[in-house]
Amino acid sequence: MKREYLGDSYDAVKRLWCDLLAEWVPLYAEPRFIPNEIRREFTAFTRIPILGAHRPAAYSLLNDPDTGIRLPDRSNQSEGFTHISLATIRGQVLESDVRCVITFDQSHHREKDFNAGEQRLAKRDWLKRNDVYSFYYVSHAPFLFAFANTGHMDTVRAILHKAGVPVGRIEADSL
Repeated sequence: MKREYLGDSYDAVKRLWCDLLAEWVPLYAEPRFIPNEIRREFTAFTRIPILGAHRPAAYSLLNDPDTGIRLPDRSNQSEGFTHISLATIRGQVLESDVRCVITFDQSHHREKDFNAGEQRLAKRDWLKRNDVYSFYYVSHAPFLFAFANTGHMDTVRAILHKAGVPVGRIEADSL
């Protein structure tokens, strides 16, 4: 997250996730992606507090790297921007107190070999092979939702459906 992007429409979508998940479990931001100097403004706009040392008994986590998630088996896709690996997301999902990990993923704009849908599928397939359940919210601001179990995934999908998120915006395997 860079100051120049603070308050853009992507942040408005992050605020939506915070509001929708609030009754289930609170959403916190992974601190490594939010610079100290903009944390207060980030939280004021998105309503998402930064995760601290004292963690709640159950929570969801937002990763907000500059551009998103690296493709499987790729170490770096662009210089000067922060990314997150699928292995890191998997590790977060498997923490006992974490119910859902949401990750901003704009990385498809840099890859020429795969179209955006193929890239999302490759990432979801990697997670599936590594015992993580997931789906994408697909729009101008794509987000990967990842879970340790199908029960939590079904809960979040139901929350989004109840809120009116069109079914066509959710990209997932058939259950």
